[in-house]
Amino acid sequence: MFRQKKLRDEREIVPEKLEEKINYKIFGLIFVAVIGFQLYLYTYKNLDDPQLELNATLADFMTPLVAAIAGLFVAKRYWNSEVFGKSYLALALGMLMNALAEIIYYIYEQQGQTPSPSIADLAWLSFYPLTFYHLARNISFFKPKIGRPVKALVILIPIVITGVYAFLEYGQEQAADAVFFLGLAYIVGSSVILSGAILGAMIFRQGTLGTPWLILAIGIVLTTAGDNWYSYLDVYDLYTIVHPLNLLWYGGYLVIAYALYKHKKVI
Repeated sequence: MFRQKKLRDEREIVPEKLEEKINYKIFGLIFVAVIGFQLYLYTYKNLDDPQLELNATLADFMTPLVAAIAGLFVAKRYWNSEVFGKSYLALALGMLMNALAEIIYYIYEQQGQTPSPSIADLAWLSFYPLTFYHLARNISFFKPKIGRPVKALVILIPIVITGVYAFLEYGQEQAADAVFFLGLAYIVGSSVILSGAILGAMIFRQGTLGTPWLILAIGIVLTTAGDNWYSYLDVYDLYTIVHPLNLLWYGGYLVIAYALYKHKKVI
């Protein structure tokens, strides 16, 4: 009874429609920053240059770290909340694990060891259940009405993405080995989160949760779309450290950080 009352009280403090406006200048700055950094990486003619790898790793580390710190501030502010405190802590920890994985991967490479499979993969994979928990808690908290077409889309997206990947990867490797199943774990996790984030964006844009949740969902869509794209590129060994898909990761995490900043103002 106490928990139900607490949930009702939390629903009452969230307006039906939050009128927080988007500052498009922030999006412009994010766009300019990630494009500028990507162009800077292109100036390196040698992809094996240690400085190039270090700079790219620092960007891969710093962008999720910034988002994680913003998430921790939101979680701390609303820790007594039945939903918001714990769900935002989970999201922050997920992004923190991504930042940690980048450092672990880089250390393995510098020591001449195989960076994957390794502990780095465990850190990266932990992002998906933590982010799923965040999305599920926030969506279920407001109990939105979801039509059958939307439900079908949400279910179909991960099935199609995973099925196509499994077909391509197995056809390339011709073996269901540890590498195959590790890649499958990434594609399942990222496609499920991508589907959940799309559902969140469709729900949040209607105003029930407001602009900050919409921006957050868009940021998660960008990062998980990057994860899915990388999985397909990895099948044919087409990914390079200066590949444009990095823009989805850099931009996605910075958009998430901006969304979390706005959450502090409206929850």
